[in-house]
Amino acid sequence: MTSTSTSICSFLHVLGLSKPNFLLNSTGSHSIAIIKNTNNHTSQSNPQKPLISPIWTVTEIAEAVNGKILKWGPPGTICTDTRDLKPGKNQWFFAIIGEQLDGHDFISPELCSRGCVGVVGNRVCESWVKGFVHVEGTDNVNSTNSLINMACYARNKRFNGVLVGITGSVGKSTTKRMIALALESLGINVFESYGNWNNRIGVALTLIGINRNVDIAVLEMGMSGKGEILELAKMAKPRIRVVLNVGASHLESLGSLEEVAMAKGEIFRDAKPGDVCILNGDDPLVSSLPVPRGVRKVLFGQRIGCDVRLVAAENTDGGLGVEVVLEKGKERVKFVIPSPGRHLSLNACAAATVATLFGVSVAQVGISLSKFVPVHMRSELQVARNGIKIVNDAYNANPISTRAAIDLLKSIGCDGKRVAILGDMLELGSIEIESHEKILSHCCDCHIDLVGLAGNRFLTAAENMNLIKADNFIHADDAEILARKIVKRLKCNDVVLVKGSRVMQMEKVVNAIKAMNINVS
Repeated sequence: MTSTSTSICSFLHVLGLSKPNFLLNSTGSHSIAIIKNTNNHTSQSNPQKPLISPIWTVTEIAEAVNGKILKWGPPGTICTDTRDLKPGKNQWFFAIIGEQLDGHDFISPELCSRGCVGVVGNRVCESWVKGFVHVEGTDNVNSTNSLINMACYARNKRFNGVLVGITGSVGKSTTKRMIALALESLGINVFESYGNWNNRIGVALTLIGINRNVDIAVLEMGMSGKGEILELAKMAKPRIRVVLNVGASHLESLGSLEEVAMAKGEIFRDAKPGDVCILNGDDPLVSSLPVPRGVRKVLFGQRIGCDVRLVAAENTDGGLGVEVVLEKGKERVKFVIPSPGRHLSLNACAAATVATLFGVSVAQVGISLSKFVPVHMRSELQVARNGIKIVNDAYNANPISTRAAIDLLKSIGCDGKRVAILGDMLELGSIEIESHEKILSHCCDCHIDLVGLAGNRFLTAAENMNLIKADNFIHADDAEILARKIVKRLKCNDVVLVKGSRVMQMEKVVNAIKAMNINVS
């Protein structure tokens, strides 16, 4: 057994699992670590969709989906998109019936030459000669349920490690990346879910795609209504359950912040004795969520009394980094996250809370997070060839994250204009226009030099505030039209924030800015 294996041998035992794992550890004396950072601050992340790699036998597949083997085939990996098939790779195509597309319509003999060795579904095409596991049902519900059955089989019979589940209104993907980064310092196999695979299909595919040799898997869980987080938690069975925050999102379906909190808190509902529930101690809606009897409750945040405490967070390096001080018991660390945005400090605190459960010291957390690179389109700082600095935060938006992004823009050193390009925020229900007005008011309070707006919600808010005719406000119906307008107003020394809800596709503005040719005289 290696020294790493020896040092991490107790945690799974504490959780009631048989495989040696990750020890809760604490030092007996006061210690302060200062981590010096030498990273640059721009990121060029270009994440790619992972190939789901674990091997499944046809017998396992049939048992997992409660299907019938009509044609035998060799062991292979699972694929749900024919575009991901690769020649020479044995892959089983799982045909899912979606709301718009039916995977069965893409089954043809030509798939065989692209690495497909079998199909899981309710039908195949004529002249199909490869493997076929038949699943009953011809609609979306049966198709999706079969996939979820396979995910439950994978979780219950194939993966023996610890699973960490994360939910919250903002920061899930960033915190997930930070947790994985900190845990990798143990020298063990850490798996994190791809991108935002956080709905029932994404979580199912994630579980199916976890290799048997993974020690810890870190997954995010999203929702748009009641009952969804509970279903994901029952499927994934996390031993560590994290709620980051509660904010104004999904109010269209849930109605109030209290209802959002209860929906997020579903992740705790079926926790078992020995599980650990981690809550944001600074957010009353989160810290007051009930946890089952016998389940350990751990708090993170700035508040005195939190198990892992964010002592300080300050912008540094001209706003391109955040200096963070974290504390657990008698151990304290100071380090710099080489990415803009003070809000990252609380994500780091949450990540440290998880990592220290597995025996990672807070000093090591600081070392790991000083190498953090933002997740694609989440506060991702990019410098275009034309010299414009872009904060690409275009993946999604709600009032909490948008306000934080504007604060981030304000904090970055700038020799030109500070420009906020914002797309509508969706699913806000009755507070929709009020929320957009508050964001515009915050732009004015922060003295943002130029504000570009895409969508009808921001248009209504700007009209209500008599801003629509102001010289420093530009509006368009969508991102593509706004991009054509905004590039005419930009110079090489500007700093530009781009943010909006996913449906607004604000990355079109990012791409237009990158394509600009600016003549510097």
